[in-house]
Amino acid sequence: MKRDSISRLQPSILAFVAFLAGCGGGDGGTPPPTVAIAKTSGDGQAAVVGQLLADPLVVTVTDGGVASAGATVTWTTATPGAVLDPTSSVTDANGEATTAWTLGTVSGTQNATATLSGGSLTAFAASALADVAASLSKAGGDAQTGETDAALAAPVQAKVADQFGNGVPGVAVAWAATGATVSAPTVNTDASGLSPVTVTLGGVAGPITITATADGLTGSPLTFNATATVPPPIPTTAAVTVGNILFRSNHNATVNPAVDTVAVGGTVTWTWVNTTTTPHSVMSTGSPSFTSSALLTGNGQSYNFTFGTAGTYQYTCAEHPGQMTGRIVVR
Repeated sequence: MKRDSISRLQPSILAFVAFLAGCGGGDGGTPPPTVAIAKTSGDGQAAVVGQLLADPLVVTVTDGGVASAGATVTWTTATPGAVLDPTSSVTDANGEATTAWTLGTVSGTQNATATLSGGSLTAFAASALADVAASLSKAGGDAQTGETDAALAAPVQAKVADQFGNGVPGVAVAWAATGATVSAPTVNTDASGLSPVTVTLGGVAGPITITATADGLTGSPLTFNATATVPPPIPTTAAVTVGNILFRSNHNATVNPAVDTVAVGGTVTWTWVNTTTTPHSVMSTGSPSFTSSALLTGNGQSYNFTFGTAGTYQYTCAEHPGQMTGRIVVR
């Protein structure tokens, strides 16, 4: 009796097992893709901008690990002036597709992409080197004004570029100046094609001429202009407000630090304002030093000191060290 019951159930069990097998084990998943694309050769090359790379770009397409013939690969690049020929190729019996890459006109790293129908892709990179030096041009620092016997605020810079405007490194640029001095007579261009110099103006006010020369280049020699002016006289006095947790320069409104400049022999006066209940002092710190004041609280109270030696003098408040700060430059 029992054997008959089991026999009647067997067809139902077999049907259920077949159903599960047809549903992929019941997990509802999608089989992973078996087609893949990978770089074979041609990556990491270097050439001059605008030139054809020595080796073609090659990818291999496989399906389930086996070379796939007849697959279409699309080649693209976003670099200006770059050319991929062909822009679409079909894999051969070995699963390989190729293209030739002519670099664009911008130096640096350039990229190309191989895309397989369905969205799979791989990327190639190449180093594009600047072409030969072709021109010399201004890159900064022209038409500055500075004080006599002092360096201009910004360096004076010339740029050596190739025919596409890419900076060319390692090119010697000769520098000279009339009414001033340059930091070096010759400065080779850096990785960006720049040759910079620091220009220190002479002791006579008036126009200054700076020249940059690179033999054989368009634009050479270059002429830069500057103007030397007589500096204003160094003041012999300075006044500083001592407020609630602040030192403020009355001359330039700098605060914590209050920064003032006086001539050797000049006098600085500190005056207490709105500090009736909070004591403050002028306390010299570091070296060189000067005589510090006492702690004072009353409005209108003052302290002064005459500086007889050149140097930069730092000060703070004994009651609020580090919170209230100032600096006196004596020249």
